Amino acid sequence: MKLLKKITLFALVFLSFSASADSFCTGKIKQLAIGRSGTVLIAGPGGLPSTYLCSVNIKQNNVEVESCKAIFSQLLAAQAQQKEVNITFNPKLSSCSQVKSWGWAEGFNWVIVND
Repeated sequence: MKLLKKITLFALVFLSFSASADSFCTGKIKQLAIGRSGTVLIAGPGGLPSTYLCSVNIKQNNVEVESCKAIFSQLLAAQAQQKEVNITFNPKLSSCSQVKSWGWAEGFNWVIVND
């Protein structure tokens, strides 16, 4: 039982530190697209400009192909259901609008769909 408590405590501490290291761009998706080359583009959450997240064809922006496919699917479902999403970046951003417009979203980390 003590081991389980230690593991749980470690996990909580780790998650709180890792979550606090990210910037969250939160809101509804205003634009979601996939180009003929497989590049996924998003705009909207937290003032995020039109920016490229990943590619469903080749590893791009440090995102594996299978992960990008799952990310696009998750974003498409969130948009269809009009749910808010969190797009996170690490290291911290001073503003979501500082992400490069029509370029690769440097430091892209997570896609989280909110209830």
